[in-house]
Amino acid sequence: MSITPFLVLLIHVVAAIIWLGGMFFISLVLVPSLRKLEPPIKRTEILSATGRRFSLVSWTAILVLLVTGVINSVNRGITIHIISSGKLFSSQFGMILTIKVSLVLVMILISAIHDFILGPKLIKLSKLDRPSPDSTKFLGKKRKVVSWLARINAVIGIIVVACAVMLG
Repeated sequence: MSITPFLVLLIHVVAAIIWLGGMFFISLVLVPSLRKLEPPIKRTEILSATGRRFSLVSWTAILVLLVTGVINSVNRGITIHIISSGKLFSSQFGMILTIKVSLVLVMILISAIHDFILGPKLIKLSKLDRPSPDSTKFLGKKRKVVSWLARINAVIGIIVVACAVMLG
C-alpha cells in the first residue's frame, strides 16, 4: 500500500473513532454523570451545550467518513461500473462493503433525526418554566426514544466496525 491510500484509510479510521467514540462517551459517561446533577435545568444546559458542540464535530467526522470512504473504495478497485453491473455483490468483499455502507446510512439517518428533530424539541420542552402535564409526559416519552435511538446507533456502530475489520 502506498502512502496516499494509507493516509486516506488512517483519516477514515480517525474520523470513525471520533464519531463513535463521542457517541459512546456521551451515552456511557456524560449522561449517567448528569443524572446526579441538580437542579435538572443544569443537566439540560450541559447536555445541550455538549450536544451542540459534538454535533459540529460528529457531522464533520461523517463528512470526512463519506469522502474518505469513497476514496478508499476507488483505491480498492470499486467503480460505478462494478456497482451498477451488480458485480460488487458477487464477492464476499462486495457484500460486506454493501452491508457496511447500508448500516452507515442508517446511522446517519438516526443521527439526523436525533440532532435536528428530537434533540431540539427536547431542549425546547426542557426549558419551559411551567410545563403542562401533557408536555411533561411527552418529554418523558421523547427522552426514552432519544435514549433508544442512541443505543441502537451504538450497536449499529459496533457492527459497522466489525464489517470494517472483515474488509481489512
